[in-house]
Amino acid sequence: MEGKTILVISPEAWGSNFVSKHHYANYLAQKNNVYFLNPASGFSKNPLGTIKGQLTEIKPNLTVIDYINLLPRLNNLPKSVQKNTYKRQAKQILNLINAKVDLVWSFDPFRYFDQAVWTNCKTIYHTVDFHPDAQFEKDIVLSSDAFFGVTEWILKDHNAYRKGIKIVHAADLDGFKNKTTPQLPGVNKIRACYVGNLHKHIDYGLLLDMVKTHPNVDFIIIGPIENSNLSAGNKVKTETLNALKTNPNIHFIGSVPPPELMGYISACDINLVLFQKAHEKIHCSPHKLMGYFYSGNITLSNYIDAHKNTDPSIIKMIPEQKDIPAAFSQIIENLSEHNAADIRAKRTAFAKANGYASKIEKIGQIVFNDAKKDI
Repeated sequence: MEGKTILVISPEAWGSNFVSKHHYANYLAQKNNVYFLNPASGFSKNPLGTIKGQLTEIKPNLTVIDYINLLPRLNNLPKSVQKNTYKRQAKQILNLINAKVDLVWSFDPFRYFDQAVWTNCKTIYHTVDFHPDAQFEKDIVLSSDAFFGVTEWILKDHNAYRKGIKIVHAADLDGFKNKTTPQLPGVNKIRACYVGNLHKHIDYGLLLDMVKTHPNVDFIIIGPIENSNLSAGNKVKTETLNALKTNPNIHFIGSVPPPELMGYISACDINLVLFQKAHEKIHCSPHKLMGYFYSGNITLSNYIDAHKNTDPSIIKMIPEQKDIPAAFSQIIENLSEHNAADIRAKRTAFAKANGYASKIEKIGQIVFNDAKKDI
């Protein structure tokens, strides 16, 4: 995909923390002119007014669009009102870009769910999550020229009316190469790393148990504790955070800029994924895993459906939460074996085979050349 003007619609705003939407925009901008549409930041006091769009250049070929909705609480209004309003807003956004848009790539089932509003544009709906509250997700699935999902489990929700194409999560290979050498806190020789938003779906009881029973391990927690550009109103409870912080071997780093993240992960020895069993379906394909794999370090995780067929030497998944502490202890006792050079190389190779640039090239073939294949 090259020389295109592309509008990326993201449910998460541009900011200091990146997930797949932000990475796709970054990589697309290497060969295309990309506009990244943030969620609306408010609403107009005049329904007949304008979206008051603002363009902010992030870097050459990548521009963020901020705007307001023409009506308050737009997503709570009747469907017909939403459709008409989004049609008017889409026209204003296209006028703001002031160039022919070749492709609209939406990750957001809540806004612009009728992709026909983007006149004379190819359209993609790319779902990386489950959206039980998106009442019109079927509309965006059916109105898009191409429909992608990161796992079979997610796509299965839509099989009754459209079969999507599986696009597994990608790896930020350019960013991973820019390793820093951070000075991590702690005094122990072994470090276990958790990367991600500290939200309520993590099994904090399990994490606390592991921290308490392994004082010889430093637990490095990387990611925003408070609301961020990736999450609002879904953060860890204060009492839970305080209980964790009473232990001297757990360290909260906070957000780390994407180009520096691999340095932090690589400085550790064990990668952790600890979602609650009740939320296993929602987190069936965590974005963080490609970074974990690239580091070469062993990853210990709860069951993740997206990797049910992945070589167990690449990711060690434990189906039952109660068995994770014992598995962690076994890893600690045999760390050199789990992180042997040949196994580390296999994990890194897995990530390298799934870079964003290669995914974009294949998606371009599907959208513009009508190729049909899971990637």
